[in-house]
Parts: sequence; structure tokens; C-alpha cells
Amino acid sequence: MILVPAAVPRTAPAFQRLIDPERRPSVRAALTVETLPPGVRVEQLPCESVESVTVVLAGRLSAAGRILSPGQVLHHPPGSGHRLTAVRGAPTAVLTVRAVLPAADIPAQRAGSGSAGPTRSARRIVVDTVVLTPGRDHGPYAETAADAFLVLLSGVGVRLHLAGGGEVPLFPGDLVYLRAGERYGLRAGAGGAPTVVRGRVGAVLGPERDLEPMQSGQVGPHSGGQSD
Repeated sequence: MILVPAAVPRTAPAFQRLIDPERRPSVRAALTVETLPPGVRVEQLPCESVESVTVVLAGRLSAAGRILSPGQVLHHPPGSGHRLTAVRGAPTAVLTVRAVLPAADIPAQRAGSGSAGPTRSARRIVVDTVVLTPGRDHGPYAETAADAFLVLLSGVGVRLHLAGGGEVPLFPGDLVYLRAGERYGLRAGAGGAPTVVRGRVGAVLGPERDLEPMQSGQVGPHSGGQSD
């Protein structure tokens, strides 16, 4: 388990590498967070071999003709690039998640495909935003074929339960990264309904849904049980 306290910068501009595969070769994703001043535009350059997602953590982001709010996610298939604009009014914090694949899993680029557009492939990153039921336990969860990560967007009294009985208090802005096989659970405090961004990276997790923002949802007590 990797804990990054206060992973969401409060000032702009700011950039931080949260999970760096060059320093931690066992992870299956690269995670960075960036805070953009209001009105700033950035270009997300295409990567031919791997996909990525952009997660809004604070403020609002204009991307692909949509306005995204905290907890909403934009999926970028391999080979796609996008212009992202921080909506005026307040700084916008975005989390970028990029899949890291073994060389054997990266498809060879077809001859003459440089202008053929994004590569079609199964999705290896799935992210959703969940609202936890106050005062209840959620889980346990364990991914056997994918790494997992969590970002607490809001809420107090949240505790992360680990295999073996250990627990870690979480505060808004904290990020947790769990490698495949690590079991965990969450307990929400009684003072409100915490909001958590959670994701899985590394396995073939399902078909692409192009550029549609992934939908937010609610997780009830013990919802989902064990995840394989």
C-alpha cells in the first residue's frame, strides 16, 4: 500500500508525480496531479500505445465539449490527444492516470497508421466516483489482476482497513495506491457521506466507451463484496 497524504495541491500552478513507475517498477500506473489557474488551457498529447484518464478533483474542467465537475472522468484511448481548459472562477485540480504495460503487451504500430486515429482496444483503466453510506463498512475488496487507487474527495472520519487488521485514517485530498492482491476496506464516519474516487488499472477491464465521462454512482454498505 502506498499512501500519498494531501495529494491535491491547493495552489496553482502546481504539478506533482504521485506514483512514478520509474521509482516503483512494480506499479501498473503512473499518476500525476496538476492544479491549473482559472482559464488556462493545456494540451494533452497523444500516446500511441497506452490509454489514460483525466479525473477532476477540484474546480471545473472544459474538455471534449463538456464541462466536468469534481469526481467526473474523461477517458483517453491510445493515440488520442485533447485540449483541457480550466473553467474560470477557481483553480482546477486534475489527476492523470496512465496505464503502464509490459513491453509484450504493447501492440505493434501498423505501417502507415500514423494518421489513422486512435487505436481501438479493450479498456485497461476503469474509474468511478462513489458516495459512501455514513457509519458503515464498505468491502473488503481485493483485485487479483489489477492495481487499485483511491482519492478521498470529501468527508471526515474515513478509515482505510488493511489485511491483517491495520487501519489508516484518511483525510480529503489523500491518495491510496494498492498493488494487485492487496485487500482493503473502507469505513465511513457518521458525520456525513464521504465521496471517493476509486480506480483499477492493469487488467483488460472492459470495452472502450470512447470519450464519455464515466458516471458517478453510490456504493451502499458492503456493496460489491470481494472483487476479483
